[in-house]
Amino acid sequence: MGQSAATRTEFNIDHSMLALATKLDRDNQDLRRVIAGVNGVAVHSFHFPGGVTLDPVTMSSIAQEYREAGFQHLVSKHRGESGLTTDLWLRMEGSSIRDIAVLWAGARDLNFVSVSGSITPLDLLHLSGHFGIPRMDGGVVVPAPQH
Repeated sequence: MGQSAATRTEFNIDHSMLALATKLDRDNQDLRRVIAGVNGVAVHSFHFPGGVTLDPVTMSSIAQEYREAGFQHLVSKHRGESGLTTDLWLRMEGSSIRDIAVLWAGARDLNFVSVSGSITPLDLLHLSGHFGIPRMDGGVVVPAPQH
């Protein structure tokens, strides 16, 4: 999806790197607790000066791959002409969330974040604003400052 992006930022952080990063914020016990259950975080962020175009065939293929991997597609929100899109996939293990994948597409930016490990929706909120995951405030994504 990011093949034609003008700029891209992509990284993967494994559990040991996440644990090391929590030492930078020693007072944030919630973050440390959440990281204890996280195996890794992958972030893919793309910028398209001419605008994001989501190919329906590609999106259908991605959804099929996630279904085959045992994910449930919980949220599919599209805002008409503005082009804002949010998709959320979860893979459950019993009553626990094992993996989360979130796709945010705006007018010119596309962001894909996946988190693996034993996590809860509240844990994901505690991870927001860290490790390339967009900051959430009151359940709403807070846009990153423009550079």
